[in-house]
Amino acid sequence: MKRLGKKQLSIPKGHPIMHVPAGRADFVRRSILAAAGIIWISSADIMVYAAEEAENGYNQKIESNYSNIEETHSAKTELSVGCALEDGEIGYVALGDSIPNGYCANGEPEMVNYPNLLVSDLRELGGDCVEFSQFTKNGLSAKKMNKTMLQEEEVLHELETADVVTLTVGANDLMNEFKKVAREILNNEKKFHDVYEALDALQEGISENPLLLVKCAGALGDWDYASFEKEWVAVVETINEQRPSQSQFVVTTIYNPVEQMELPGTLNVVVEKVISKMNETIYVHAEEYDYQIVDLFDSGIGSCTQSDGLHPNQEGQELIHDLIVGELELDAFSNEKRSEAIEEQKEMEEAAKAAMENARRAKAEKRKRIVKYIGFTVLGVCIVLVIGVVLKRKI
Repeated sequence: MKRLGKKQLSIPKGHPIMHVPAGRADFVRRSILAAAGIIWISSADIMVYAAEEAENGYNQKIESNYSNIEETHSAKTELSVGCALEDGEIGYVALGDSIPNGYCANGEPEMVNYPNLLVSDLRELGGDCVEFSQFTKNGLSAKKMNKTMLQEEEVLHELETADVVTLTVGANDLMNEFKKVAREILNNEKKFHDVYEALDALQEGISENPLLLVKCAGALGDWDYASFEKEWVAVVETINEQRPSQSQFVVTTIYNPVEQMELPGTLNVVVEKVISKMNETIYVHAEEYDYQIVDLFDSGIGSCTQSDGLHPNQEGQELIHDLIVGELELDAFSNEKRSEAIEEQKEMEEAAKAAMENARRAKAEKRKRIVKYIGFTVLGVCIVLVIGVVLKRKI
C-alpha cells in the first residue's frame, strides 16, 4: 500500500509499475516537471503579452481621442502664422457702411477704399492667395446690420474662414438719431431723406425760434445709449462667434461726421459728446470680444473728407488704412512665416511617423518572441509525450 494524501491507492502485487527502475522513474518525473515549467513560463509570458495588448488597445483609443483634439487645436492655432482656408489663401472680410464701401459724393473722383488698400498689402505679403469678401452698404447702421447683413448665410460662411476682419459701423446710427430729433423738434411729418435735409430744416427752424436749439441739444443729449450698445454688442458677438479664434479683428471708432458743417450754436459740442459716449461703448467691449480698435475720433480725418463734409476722400481712406495696418500683425501672413509653419508641420508629421514605425517594429518583435515561446511549449509537450510512450513500451 502507498499513501497519497488522505486517499489510499491500492496497487496489486506483481503489477509492472512495481518493477519500474528508480532512475527511470526519476527521469520521467524530471521530464514532466521540465515540460510543466516550460508551459508555465510560456503561459505567463502569453498572459503578460495579452494584458499589454489590451492596455495598448485602450491607450491607442485614448491617444486617438487626444489626437483629434490636437488636430483641432493645431487647425486653430495655425491661423496665427498662416491661413484659415484649406488651400492656403488669406481670408479677409470687410464689413461696414459707406466708409469702407468707398462712397463718392457727386462730382468726386473714383477712389480706392481702405479694404482694397489692405488687400494690396496682403497680396504683397502672401502672393496672390488672398480671398477678399466685402460686405458693405451705404447708409448701414448697426441695427440694420444685425437685421440684414449678419443674417445672410454667405456673410456668416465667409467669416468662418477669415484671417482678418475689419468693421466700420455706427455713424449712421447717429445720423438716424439726428434726423429723428430734428423731425420731432420741428414737428415735421415728412421723414428727412438725409442728414443735409434735416440740417437745413433745423437751421431754418432755429433762425425763426432760437429756443429750438436748446430743445434739440437736450434731445440729442438724452439719447438712449443703451440701445446703441445693445446693437453694437450684437454685431461684434455674431462676428466673434463665426470667425476663427486666432483671426485678427479690427474695428474703427466713430468720427464726427458733421465736424466740417456749420451747426447752429453749441450743437456741434453736443454731437461730439454723443459720439464720445458711443465710442466709449466700443472701447468697453474690446477685451470681451477680442478686437483691436482704430481711433478715428482724434485722427484728424475730419479734414480729409469729400465735398459733402461727411465721407472720407482718398487721403482719408489712406489714413484709415494706415491706422488699421498699425493694429494688424501682417507679418503673420508673409511667405517666409508661412513657409516656416509648413516646414515645422512637416517635421512634426515625420517625427510622428517615425514613432509609429518604431512602435510597429517593437510590437512585431514581441509577437516573434511569443511565437517562439509557443513553439518551445509545443515542443516540450511533444518531448514529454514521446518519452512517456517510449517508457510505457519498455515497461
